[in-house]
Amino acid sequence: MKKNLLRFFFLVYFLWINISFSFSQNVVLKYLPANKDSVITYVKSASEKTIRGCDKKYKDEVKKIISERRGNFIKDIEDSTYIFDDDISRYLKSILNEIYTSNPTIDSKDFYFFLDKSTIPNAACYGDGIFTLNLGLFNFVDNDDELAYIFCHEIAHFALAHNQKNLLSRIEKLQSKDTKKEIRKVNNQTYGKRKLYAELVEKLSYNFSKRNRSSEVQADSLGFIFFGKTKFNKSSSVSALKKLEVSDSIVFNENARIKEHFNFENYPFKENWLLKDEPLFDVKDTSNDYSLDKDSLKTHPDMSFRIAILSKMMADKKEAMSSATDKLKVIKRFVGLAIISNSINEKRLDLALYYTLVLFDKKEIDERTYCLLVGQLLQKVYELKANHTFGRYVTQISPFSDEENLNQVKRFLHNTELKNIRKIGLNFCEKYQEPMKNDIDFKKTTLFFNKLNIN
Repeated sequence: MKKNLLRFFFLVYFLWINISFSFSQNVVLKYLPANKDSVITYVKSASEKTIRGCDKKYKDEVKKIISERRGNFIKDIEDSTYIFDDDISRYLKSILNEIYTSNPTIDSKDFYFFLDKSTIPNAACYGDGIFTLNLGLFNFVDNDDELAYIFCHEIAHFALAHNQKNLLSRIEKLQSKDTKKEIRKVNNQTYGKRKLYAELVEKLSYNFSKRNRSSEVQADSLGFIFFGKTKFNKSSSVSALKKLEVSDSIVFNENARIKEHFNFENYPFKENWLLKDEPLFDVKDTSNDYSLDKDSLKTHPDMSFRIAILSKMMADKKEAMSSATDKLKVIKRFVGLAIISNSINEKRLDLALYYTLVLFDKKEIDERTYCLLVGQLLQKVYELKANHTFGRYVTQISPFSDEENLNQVKRFLHNTELKNIRKIGLNFCEKYQEPMKNDIDFKKTTLFFNKLNIN
């Protein structure tokens, strides 16, 4: 496994074909399973099984919702939302097998774990044997043990049938006489309908979230029982939740150290490259560019409350924290490059640069890959700005955004002018000229910036 993944690292480079940002990449990512038809058949049968097992009273409503979800999931598979990688699958199965072997009561024969390419740190149970694990989660876990507890937590949701129970609870609430009465009351209003609808939705959402909180605490407790029977470090259950608590507030939790990466002896970093634009209005509230994605983490509410309960459960089981295994280190490097590749494919230069800088600082990508990526990203930024198409690849910063680490990268890219980019690019290439002297692709990038800087 390690040999194949290391070969992957050295193959990651980008051939810049034209200004439409078309990349030809030797990034070995499979977005469709080799057995696609059987996987889709599995998804269909899993959803049918859920429909057959539901309460007959609401069978039509459940069938409609589950069928729609099944269609969306299959579409996601066909639209390359998931990554199918044999090495990662073997790694995850090694952790899952320990959980299953230690907990023979878990009926795992119909389980299937999908790897979502999303950078948001999250995992989910769909209630029908289908689970998803996001690539972004690998940036938050430090060892196999933390990942194992997250698996145990999601498997506990399945064992407790939370998905089905919560679905029926929502349908019952929406179909109740009281809710229908409130909807009719809103519909009969002549003025202020939008506000009344918003208030009703907020009220219903609050009721659902209260039930959700109870489900999460139950899954923590049963998950810890599953986890406690394994060989994994019990303290990792709490550390896993603490990491997810951080991700509730910010997704991009690492400082990219823009100043350190782009400060050169012959061209010092300029503070105005990171200046914030003054908002037109006095904005005090903050939100997040990734709020819609981060709502998925809100299925894990009240993290501090849950951490306190779990800490009491393991008060007499504290152990020294485990370190990352060699397998996890290799997987994290693979995942890092996959996230950078996905960012480029999705035309997000800010994300690509952010992850390149952070992962290099964490020693999760090597110097050659770092030099190739940064050099060619700077070249692409220059080309896009010169052709006035830069805005398609780096969005403006929302005045409400609280993702300061990513926003620093955005400000740097927005605030640097063509005259700055050509000098930054040249000085970067000169800084790494010696270690990259035999790399043909890096020489091409260096030649590009040399030509721009000819007086």
